[in-house]
Amino acid sequence: MAQKKATKARKGNKEGQRWTDDRVGMTLRLPVELKEKVIEEARVAGDLSRIVLFAMAHTDPKEVEIIQTRKTGLGLANPMLLHIGNEARIKLREWAESESVSVNAVVVSMLEDFFKQLRKSRALRDELRQEIRAHRVL
Repeated sequence: MAQKKATKARKGNKEGQRWTDDRVGMTLRLPVELKEKVIEEARVAGDLSRIVLFAMAHTDPKEVEIIQTRKTGLGLANPMLLHIGNEARIKLREWAESESVSVNAVVVSMLEDFFKQLRKSRALRDELRQEIRAHRVL
């Protein structure tokens, strides 16, 4: 008779997210096209976090159409570690829970919407670049 192996309960989701109050990092998987747009703006480590925080401040959650990232055939890039702080993580998680989607889907959707705005507004592009430069560690 075959016995089942006891499985260990996982404390995070599929991407290894740990939703504890003291963590500031999260794993993010962007579609390849979106990752290329982010890389175009981000020059050094830490810029991705600054872009996500800037996008959060300049995007209205009510206006963002959520894009499903799981099981849709959407080509996702390798996972990236994102340090955005606990407060921002909590806001993203609450937004995801209110929409009944993953945090990754919320971030991808928000960034897609933000980059549409960025493409249309030179002032917004300049503001983002100033924000990134202002917080860059030399």
